[in-house]
Amino acid sequence: MAVIKLNVLICGRATGVLTQDERGLMSFAYLDEYDGAPLSLSMPVANRTYGQAVVRPYLFGLLPDDERQRRAIAEEHDVRPNNPVALLSHIGLDCPGGVQFCVDQQLEDALARLGHYRQLSEAQIAQKLRAIRDDEDATWMGGEESWSLGGNQGKFALALHDGVWCECLGSAPTTHIFKNGVRGYRLQALDEYVCMRAALACGIPVAQVAYQMFEDEPALVIERYDRAVLAGGAIVRIHQEDVCQALSIMPDQKYTADGGPATADVLGLLASTRRAEANLAAFTRMLFFNYLVGATDAHAKNYSLLLGGKDDALLAPLYDVASGLAYEGLRRKGRLAMAIGGENRFGRVGSGAIRRYVRGGSDRQASSLEALGLTESWCTDVMAELAQAVPRVVAAVFDEAAAQPGADELRGRLEGPIAENCSQTLALL
Repeated sequence: MAVIKLNVLICGRATGVLTQDERGLMSFAYLDEYDGAPLSLSMPVANRTYGQAVVRPYLFGLLPDDERQRRAIAEEHDVRPNNPVALLSHIGLDCPGGVQFCVDQQLEDALARLGHYRQLSEAQIAQKLRAIRDDEDATWMGGEESWSLGGNQGKFALALHDGVWCECLGSAPTTHIFKNGVRGYRLQALDEYVCMRAALACGIPVAQVAYQMFEDEPALVIERYDRAVLAGGAIVRIHQEDVCQALSIMPDQKYTADGGPATADVLGLLASTRRAEANLAAFTRMLFFNYLVGATDAHAKNYSLLLGGKDDALLAPLYDVASGLAYEGLRRKGRLAMAIGGENRFGRVGSGAIRRYVRGGSDRQASSLEALGLTESWCTDVMAELAQAVPRVVAAVFDEAAAQPGADELRGRLEGPIAENCSQTLALL
């Protein structure tokens, strides 16, 4: 196997070198002079080389979960679908967060942030949406217990540049992600829009979303929270990683049931950050909201951290929130991806589960969490507050979205089950 070396940049700054040796083993080392944000909390800035155990999960976390999607990219560039270094050598100039990967020949342009935008018409965007749409068998049944949105949902990214939607070429950063729903689930993109808007109305930090039509194609358009537009119009990257990357967990283990992170693992990670109290409080509100709306896909990859210098980390806005309660199979068998105090069934989380939640994984962790403000009484108050608010704000979002195609149909299937879940939870507190 040929040796591959890729330059790694974070927010446009040279950071380190990613290497894959002749045996296929991956490693990463920071440049001696680098003192900025870490590539990952699992790889603090230090004078050492990080090996495959932490590098591999981080890299796979930047790529599509589904091997079929990776294979399509790999075939286009004549590389292997399960070789993340080879894939990133071709598609690494616009990754999640502030990180970029490039070969030596691209380094100068990447450091200069050279790139350009190619305008797209509404018809061209509609064509892109049609290319990733496959809803011939869309159903309200939904037999699976959880969704892998990264793996089963087509999506693409564009930039809103000078008020016009554009493709991004070279090192130009994208600003928005376009989705048209998980295949096989009717109106799932509209479901996600309603849940995201409801989270915002509940005061939870959340990625900004819009539901728009491009010709006859609906799309959920999500503003990237890992991008910022400066006063002069320049678009800059903000570094981030998901919780699986921070804990060195491969994406195919993102669910607790598959050996991935449990809530105690996430609480432990957040308690170790410099902004522990704020991060723990924000995560608890996000987790409880996901439970109340019946979001079956709230696994560890759907929570992220914004990374700053000196190992500073702040829980990122909530994203990828969609209820499974509109779908018959998920309503009957669906479970919360990360349990609350060992309870992952909807309508079953009460005072006992919250008591176990604040205890974390051990007596020692429980003492640490209590010292940081994560007490049983505080968590109970948060759950009660959200359970009272969620049915009201979901109804208000549906009122606002009444003109959208399918809104009445989705409302008839979703509003009642969410309200029932909240009512059952209040009775158990």
